[in-house]
Amino acid sequence: MKSTRREWVFVALLALGLPVQAMEPAAKEPIYIESDSLKIDDTKGVSIYEGSVVFRQGPDTLRADRLVIHSSERKEVDKIVATGAPARFDHEAVGPDEEDSWGEAETIEYHAGESLLVLNGSARFRQGENQFSGNRIEYESDKRLVRAGKSVAGEGRVQIVIHPRSDVRDESGAEPAQESPQQ
Repeated sequence: MKSTRREWVFVALLALGLPVQAMEPAAKEPIYIESDSLKIDDTKGVSIYEGSVVFRQGPDTLRADRLVIHSSERKEVDKIVATGAPARFDHEAVGPDEEDSWGEAETIEYHAGESLLVLNGSARFRQGENQFSGNRIEYESDKRLVRAGKSVAGEGRVQIVIHPRSDVRDESGAEPAQESPQQ
């Protein structure tokens, strides 16, 4: 199978160790939701929130016009589908190796069982200063795998902006020694 330049870009990103955290609800944290209306169908395991929806769980916030949560029989969240003009999530960094991130798209889906985040329709994702945009962006958080572009959406191009890391540290976490100029 012939590799495309786009595939090499993603291989390079992963090889560089580009950290790409995204909205992944913290299962142990409570969920807080605000909306103009709510419809719950326990028999189908679906709850629908409409009108200026705000979903908060741990370090994550999701804002949308409409939010549909699919739950299993055990009342655990299986899938979240947010739609808006655009729907948007924000993830606040919680650890020293994380950076704040956000994403927006016409539709944002989170599939809990697969640790898969899908941004569909005018999708944009940003972590720290690094940015991705395209018609569809998929991120598998457990594998740290990003897919975008024609191979995923069947159309469109992907735009990526990667900024160099500003602080280089050795394995101990200490900053490298500064060399003094030779006189």
